Amino acid sequence: MPPSASLSLTPLILAAGFSSRMKNSNRNRPHYPKALLEIRPGVTFLEEIYRKVSVFSDRVIVVLGSDKDEILARVNIPRSEIVYNADFEKGMFSSVKEGLSRLSRGKAFMINPVDCPGVRQSTYEGLIRQWEKSPEKIHIPSFEGRRGHPAIYPAGLVGDILSSPDELGGGLKFFLEKEKDLILHFDTDDKGVIIDVDTFTDYEKLADALEERKK
Repeated sequence: MPPSASLSLTPLILAAGFSSRMKNSNRNRPHYPKALLEIRPGVTFLEEIYRKVSVFSDRVIVVLGSDKDEILARVNIPRSEIVYNADFEKGMFSSVKEGLSRLSRGKAFMINPVDCPGVRQSTYEGLIRQWEKSPEKIHIPSFEGRRGHPAIYPAGLVGDILSSPDELGGGLKFFLEKEKDLILHFDTDDKGVIIDVDTFTDYEKLADALEERKK
């Protein structure tokens, strides 16, 4: 990656949610942290995303909330900056704001939900190359016309986001609608950008997609 990416773009990994839909009768607990699901043996979702984004940035902000102590005890993310969102029950937008409150002035940022670990490294690289050409834009990867993750937002939006209430209807989608003229899509054949793991059924679909990718 060009050094400019490391200097100007900060990735945020959002892993604060309660994972309330991750329920399974075979697991003796009411929910299971998505950050600790394994994308392959011995590698958690959180570690996988951290590995990919740390390639192009010397600073990675990880926002934790529910199950933070268990997550920190079980993952290896040595150079990350851990931020705790005490208000994680208010939803993902509150975690976005908590992470952005630690952002250096003038930095663009990349949002990485922890439930989207299947994005290829090459997709990250292509998205960043597009962002470098138009850093004032919002860059969103898409697969077959469907928007996905991760998305890159310009530094100019940070102030407006931080001044918005945690309970803002739509969260970041509010800003995507408000600033739709800023959006540039990055079309990709990477289905991983649209696979969100919210349930164990989704987890199985991710495994199938990754297996299909090997063929």
